[in-house]
Amino acid sequence: MKTKLSISAILAMTLAFTATAEGNISGDDKAKKAQASQGCGEIVLYNKPPSTRNMHYASIAAIDGQNVSTQSRSFYLTEGKHVIRVQEHINEEALTRRRGEAKNFHLIEFDVQANKKYSLGAKYIRKNRSKYKTGEYWTPSVWKTSNVECKAS
Repeated sequence: MKTKLSISAILAMTLAFTATAEGNISGDDKAKKAQASQGCGEIVLYNKPPSTRNMHYASIAAIDGQNVSTQSRSFYLTEGKHVIRVQEHINEEALTRRRGEAKNFHLIEFDVQANKKYSLGAKYIRKNRSKYKTGEYWTPSVWKTSNVECKAS
């Protein structure tokens, strides 16, 4: 039995293949493609942010629901809003907490602008040091913003 394919059937298969191929692009490739078309910004984490501003090291555990390496120090994101899970690493003698009692992470909505670099840290709020169970003792904070060229690497 010979099968005849109509032009519309061939077109439908071509579109299905294209959609499947697009869906198989790796996360890095998708990010590069989006950055090239939209622009991007960078979030940078420093081990020693300015202590004069009560800033401490913070790490990023997830971006837009996707876990990322907490060892990473730099993240290129497409411009626009992203949901970021930030964890604090505050080392203060006045802050006493037992393991598992402190809410050491915050989910924040971060609006990334194209060609901007954001230095992110954990701002320690001394007056709230006893509110560690609710996480009110700290807040994620950008302590420096600068202009940079977007790198879609």
